[in-house]
Amino acid sequence: MSALLYAVVLLLRRRHPGAARWLSGAAYVLYLAHVYLAFDQRYGWSHAAAYAETARQTRELFGLDWGGGIYWNYAFTLLWPLDILFPGRAWSGWLHGFLIFMFVNGVFVFGKWWR
Repeated sequence: MSALLYAVVLLLRRRHPGAARWLSGAAYVLYLAHVYLAFDQRYGWSHAAAYAETARQTRELFGLDWGGGIYWNYAFTLLWPLDILFPGRAWSGWLHGFLIFMFVNGVFVFGKWWR
C-alpha cells in the first residue's frame, strides 16, 4: 500500500506539492508499520534473523548468498523522511531515484504477491 501511495506522490508532487507531501508522510507511516510488524512478528527483533532471511531470498533469486541488502532497507528507512521534511531540494532527484529503485525491488523483485 505504501508503494501505491508513493506512486501517487510522484504524480502529484509538481502540481499539488502539499497533497504529495501529506501522502508521502502517510505512505511512510504505513511503511513503518510494515517494518515494525516484520521485525516483531517474523524476525523477533533480531537483525541477524533479518540478515539471514535477506541472504536466503537473495540466494534464491540471484544465486548470491548475501544479506547485505538489509542495509539498503535501513538506508531507505532513514532517507525517505528527508523528502517529506525537505521537499524540492537539489538532491531530491537522486533521493527519488533511490526510493523508486527500492520500491521496485521490494514490490517486483523480492515481493511474493505476483510470483
